Parts: sequence; structure tokens; C-alpha cells
Amino acid sequence: MLLALYNVFAFIGLGYLAKSFRMVGNKQSGILLAFLLNFALPAQIFTGIYHVELDFDLILIMFIALICSIMSGIGMYFFAKKILKRDTNTAIAMSFLATLGNTLFLGVPLVQGALGQEYANKAILYDQMCTAIPLAILTPFIMSLGGKGNFTFRAIIMRLSQNPLFLALIIGLIFKTIPFPIKEWIFIPIKQLGACATPVALFAIGVQISLGDIKTEWKNTFFVLFWGMIIVPALVFCFIKLSGMDYNNDWRMALLESAMPPLISSAAVIMRSGLNSKIAVSSIAFGIFASSLSIPIWLELSYL
Repeated sequence: MLLALYNVFAFIGLGYLAKSFRMVGNKQSGILLAFLLNFALPAQIFTGIYHVELDFDLILIMFIALICSIMSGIGMYFFAKKILKRDTNTAIAMSFLATLGNTLFLGVPLVQGALGQEYANKAILYDQMCTAIPLAILTPFIMSLGGKGNFTFRAIIMRLSQNPLFLALIIGLIFKTIPFPIKEWIFIPIKQLGACATPVALFAIGVQISLGDIKTEWKNTFFVLFWGMIIVPALVFCFIKLSGMDYNNDWRMALLESAMPPLISSAAVIMRSGLNSKIAVSSIAFGIFASSLSIPIWLELSYL
């Protein structure tokens, strides 16, 4: 886990330094993100989904973790609105940030470092089921609340059908239904392309990090991170303990994924919706650093 954290923050720090010294501009950053979203990440998702062992228990674990995240997001809204007395736009932004975590860019490499490649593949499936699909559903809803669009079933389908990551998931699942195994040598260039995903993604995170808004939004940031990185995994952890289920590595994978800091794409949605974007930028930036403490703690607690 410590080596995985070192790798994560080394690439993030490199990206931040590249931006600070103006070695990378908006043009280069756009090229990196285009390569990442259209080639590297789909390749990683396809190979991960094809090689993951699917079973009912794994799907159930992910469903329970998703329910915990949604419940926490709803709770965050009412807490921000009723207790903290925040305005509606701020409460919606805080709720959205607390619901979806960075389960792909950060989650997959950290799960791989803690539990191994087998569970990294499962973390890819977790990301698609518990983050990517909910994001596609929630984005039109959040946009409609901000007066920037309509929440329709067609809008959800359009987002999913145009998302290379979701299409990679579907193709991977289709290939799993083939009655004969695909030769591993076919996956060699796809795996090499997918291997670029993690360092490029983490470098891109570093390029996008902005620390300026942490000072002005530190209170709201604290509540968003506490809710998303403590309350959500605590719900998952308590469910496992109280239900008497066996605490295996599938549950550990779900626990670590549920404890990830806010999803970077959430900031883009919040900005486009005209909501409180400062909270989004601050929560994502500080959440990445906070995860270096919270994730190892949750991993240790899972072995108690």
C-alpha cells in the first residue's frame, strides 16, 4: 500500500510541478486527457472486465456499497441545508461531491497496491457500476437543477452511448460470453496501452489541481471529505460487521473504493451547472492528499 501511495503521489506531484513551471499548458493537457479517455482507459477497462471473475456475491457487494454512497449523498444534502444552513446550490454541490468517489484514477492503483491485480480488475468493474453509470444518470439531473438542461431518459442514454469507458465495459462483457477463451497474446498491445492509463491519469490530476480555493472553502471542504471518505466507508464497514458476513478481499476492495476522495468529473459537472465550483475544486485537491492518511487506516481496520 505504501509503495502504491508513493507511486500515486509521485505522478500527481510531477503533473503539478509541470503545470507550476509552465511545462504543460492547456493544449498539452487536452491531448493527454483525449488519449486517456479515448484509448488508455478504455483499454484498461476492457482487459480488466474480460479477466475479472463475475459472481453474484461480487455484484451484491457493489450494490450494497452503491446504496451506502447514495444514502450518504442524500444525508449530506439535508445536513448542509438544514444544519449548516447552506444555500441550495452549495448543498447540491456538497451532496454530489460526497456521493461519487475517484474510484478509477486513484481507486484502481491503490487497490492494486493493497490487494493485487485480481482485485484491481474488480475495482474497474466497481468503478463502472458504482461511479460511471451513476454519474451518467446524475449529470443530467444536476444540470437540470442548475437550469442548464432537462433530466430525461434520452439524456442518460446519450451520455452512456457516447462514453468510451462505458462502451469498453459493454464490449468486455460481450467478449466474456464467447464460449471459448481468447488467446492471451491478443491482449498484449491492449494491456500495454492500458498500462499507460494510471501514470497518465495521475499526471493529468496533478496538472488540474488548484490549491487556491482551499483557504476560502475549507469548512465546506471538511464536511464533504468527512462525509465521503469517513461516513460512506463507515456505513460499508458497519454493514459487513453487523451482517456477520465473511470479511474477504472483495469486501476490502469495496471498502477502499468507497473511501476514495471526490470524483474529478464531478467538478466539471458542477461548473457546467453553475453551482458552487470552488467547493468542487477545493474538495478534489485536498481530498487527494487526505486519502494518503485515510485509505491506509481503512485497510488496517478491515483486518481487525
